[in-house]
Amino acid sequence: MTVAIVLVLAGAFVIELARGAAGDERALIPLGALITRGWSSTDWWRVLTFSFLHLNALHLALNTAGVLWLGRLVERRLGRARLLAIFLLSGISSGVAGMLLGPLLPTTGVAVGASGALCGLLAAALMLAFQRGADRRLRLPLLMCLVVVIAISLMPGVSLAGHIGGFLGGAACTAVLQSPTEPFAGTSSKTG
Repeated sequence: MTVAIVLVLAGAFVIELARGAAGDERALIPLGALITRGWSSTDWWRVLTFSFLHLNALHLALNTAGVLWLGRLVERRLGRARLLAIFLLSGISSGVAGMLLGPLLPTTGVAVGASGALCGLLAAALMLAFQRGADRRLRLPLLMCLVVVIAISLMPGVSLAGHIGGFLGGAACTAVLQSPTEPFAGTSSKTG
């Protein structure tokens, strides 16, 4: 499922390139970019679509690299269906947070990218890594990733609200979907 998500993200970027929208936030609006300022009640559908769009190839590459790493960790532990649910619901909660808090925070008014959903996967991986019996070797890299995400979230032009919303959505979804008795796959009681 992780690879399928990455392929969908890449496919959406190919459509952006074909439409001449890559690199132009305003040109991404008709394709489903999230409007974080001045949105109307008819824009609700954008919380479903904006996570699949990316501003440029670097933006796509960074997010897909994160999805490949974190997605595989979560998928190995929770399975394909729960990974997909966490990714999608984190993206939606990221969009809702961006729409509701966008007018209150510095923002460009348009948001795109899977980083909110990626923050949800990070929350899931952290929760799973800190369960009893989980492989402790994953904890430090995941905590370092969290520090990097926080630093990036504070940069101009990045949706802090979206990242927080995605992280909280991923944590909530994981809490509901996980089985508290199973550690990360491939771990033993010696490492937990």
